[in-house]
Amino acid sequence: HNVFLVAENRDKAEASWRVLRNDDRTPPMDKKDSTDLLEPFNFYVHRASKTDPTAAPNGCDALLILVPCPTLLRNADVANLPREKALEFYRQQFDDEIVAKARKAVLKRLAAMNGNDESLKNLEAHIIHEVVDTPATYADQYNVAAGTPFALSHGFSQLSLTRPGAESDKHPNVLFVGASSRPGNGVPLVLLGAKLVAEKILRRFNI
Repeated sequence: HNVFLVAENRDKAEASWRVLRNDDRTPPMDKKDSTDLLEPFNFYVHRASKTDPTAAPNGCDALLILVPCPTLLRNADVANLPREKALEFYRQQFDDEIVAKARKAVLKRLAAMNGNDESLKNLEAHIIHEVVDTPATYADQYNVAAGTPFALSHGFSQLSLTRPGAESDKHPNVLFVGASSRPGNGVPLVLLGAKLVAEKILRRFNI
């Protein structure tokens, strides 16, 4: 696990978090504004194959790079469009140009690392397979609002036990589980939440 932070000076360090704090965007998002949101930025790198050899073929590595980005801008006018047309509208908020710019910046940052690993200086030439996901991907594949894979935000009013509970206020036969409900997001907490909901169901039906 590695986190790459912008630390050249205070102004750039503060600007690096702007992508997660910008509430002034209005749909449709201007192309210049959207690309500017990506620079400078911090990012996270996970090298799974370092501890799990099965994560990549022999002699290869598996890297996951997570770049913070804003959520999808919801647009009420899109709600009545067919699903595919609505998704295409949201895909444009993170189109190929924006992805390419973020990708180039990450590769440049990795290439500047000190050390004996020469492969990082030309990492792009070593890429065999690559998958890019954006908020639009998560909206498409998992039907999550605004394309947020971690669900509700993490403000104090929605953190851990302050997230919505498992039981529905309106429907007694409905239970909620997942990143938006208690105890919170992340695989361990979601699995714990699933266990608690399963136990609640068993008790309710005396199984």
